[in-house]
Amino acid sequence: MIIDIIAGLFFGILAGMGIGGGGLLVIYLTFFDAIEQRTAQGVNLFFFLFASAASMLYHINKRRINLPFVVLCTVSGCIFALLGSLAASAVNPHMLKIFFGAMLIIAGAITLWKNIFVKK
Repeated sequence: MIIDIIAGLFFGILAGMGIGGGGLLVIYLTFFDAIEQRTAQGVNLFFFLFASAASMLYHINKRRINLPFVVLCTVSGCIFALLGSLAASAVNPHMLKIFFGAMLIIAGAITLWKNIFVKK
């Protein structure tokens, strides 16, 4: 339990820095806590609520909020979360793991490519 709390704090810090702590949290939960992929992704979404709320409070305090953009993102996020949930429930859990792993590898490769090869 203590290790899980420390891991949660660590992934929260990474998420706050924009490093992708949520994706790492899913990997941690599935490999080290043996939690099923769908459940781990649900925990990740719950985790994201608190991480994004903290970020939102920070930006409101700094007055860096574009309200129309926030509304657009909220509405589209809710719609696509529902569609993603329906799609995930229709997919075999093993295939969901493969898709999630592939998505992480592709996202990591794109980030690595941009940081190494793209001139700024």
